[in-house]
Amino acid sequence: MKQNNEKKVIVITGSIGTGKSAAVNIIKNLGFHVLDSDKIVHEGYNKGTELYQKVTEHFGEKILNEDRTINRQKLGEIVFNDEKYLNELNEIVHVYVINKLKKGIEECGDKVVFLDIPLFFESMGREIECGLKFDEVWLIYTSLEIQKERLVQRAISENKSPNDVLNIIQRQMSIDKKVLMADRVIDNNGTIEELEAKIKELLEINPLGR
Repeated sequence: MKQNNEKKVIVITGSIGTGKSAAVNIIKNLGFHVLDSDKIVHEGYNKGTELYQKVTEHFGEKILNEDRTINRQKLGEIVFNDEKYLNELNEIVHVYVINKLKKGIEECGDKVVFLDIPLFFESMGREIECGLKFDEVWLIYTSLEIQKERLVQRAISENKSPNDVLNIIQRQMSIDKKVLMADRVIDNNGTIEELEAKIKELLEINPLGR
């Protein structure tokens, strides 16, 4: 859904292991403002926020620690064992995040703002329903082989099971399907230096009005 004002809004997305976080860091270092949806969720669970209120009202005090902070393990046990509860939590969180992103866009004084939304295509319909407006979607892409290779290396370095990490790929939309849906595809099969060069080139090609 396109913006109708002078401010340009660009969604940056990818799949696990494609290097989206590295691309976002490059964009930030180039001086662009990035609204991080994962950070919004993380901070939203803090005591006293609107999200905290909605989640505790919906799931009850059984999810709280003694200091009344949300016990994410208890909440996880509830929602991941019941699809109905999981969908309800996702809906609460999603609406909160979209509203925060919309407010962040409105308050940003820059002519260009990036939205870091890892699973944008998986939930794009809901984002549009909630009134999120954007101009372009940039996809960070790697081949499936390199995606798996990077995930295995990361899992080993973090003492995690490679199989568990690789299973996440199966739960996400195919990266090749995402390629067909994106406005811009940034190939990240190479080095971090090559990724930075491609992002710089794209920013120069695309008239961002900076």
